[in-house]
Amino acid sequence: MFSIPTPNTEAEPGQLPVIEMAESGQVLSALLSVIYPVVPPRISEVSLAVGLLQAWKKYLMPMERLQPFLAELFSESSLLENPLDIYALAWKLDSTTEAKRASRYTHGVELTAEAMSRLTMLSGTEASLSTLIDLRKTRKILLKLIAFAVPIRQFACPNHGGGDNDVYDITAYIFHLLEMENQVEKALARPHFEACHDFRDFLALRTDDWRWPGSRLSKRCSHPTNNYCFGNIEPDQIEYFSAIINSWKDMLPMEITW
Repeated sequence: MFSIPTPNTEAEPGQLPVIEMAESGQVLSALLSVIYPVVPPRISEVSLAVGLLQAWKKYLMPMERLQPFLAELFSESSLLENPLDIYALAWKLDSTTEAKRASRYTHGVELTAEAMSRLTMLSGTEASLSTLIDLRKTRKILLKLIAFAVPIRQFACPNHGGGDNDVYDITAYIFHLLEMENQVEKALARPHFEACHDFRDFLALRTDDWRWPGSRLSKRCSHPTNNYCFGNIEPDQIEYFSAIINSWKDMLPMEITW
């Protein structure tokens, strides 16, 4: 790390040699606390973690030794409170998995000039910003594709303008489109769920127990009237649309259950 000159054993404390270091005292304190068997430091600030990480790489220390001390920063509470900084730290750690996870928490954060500048400063690369923009855009586009995967008019229940019903409820149809947009925004705003809604719930699909007409349902659909339901969809059709949606799964940078 550095060469320390041997001081005169009789030197006064105020006359001990001073060694200039590139790292701050806070970073050096954390660094030495990690290396030596003392009370582990609490790394709760991203700026400290970034400085510590830079020193760690500078002195060629094994990354596996440092990662446990940064675990607190990747907790859900930290991600909810400060997602952009955590995303930047993940880039600094070269952790694609943590970067994608942190990016899910950034949809409610406006990418102002100041925020983008801080992101590139902490991550050390402008690629972190361009990748984040692409992740956010891709996620939203694919969630919208999922939301509108089922042809509404063809499979809606009769009480919502589908099937053999001659009355085409354009108001309910438009309301449904707006609700699906809202579902997408809700899914993006709830990153703490490891998976988004099951797609059948997300699309308001019915099970056989809810099909209309049938002995188990009256003619009046019990589904909330401010949304469409798909009472006419058959189980094999559900599987068909499930396959379509599943084909997008690898492109979607978030986990989805089917």
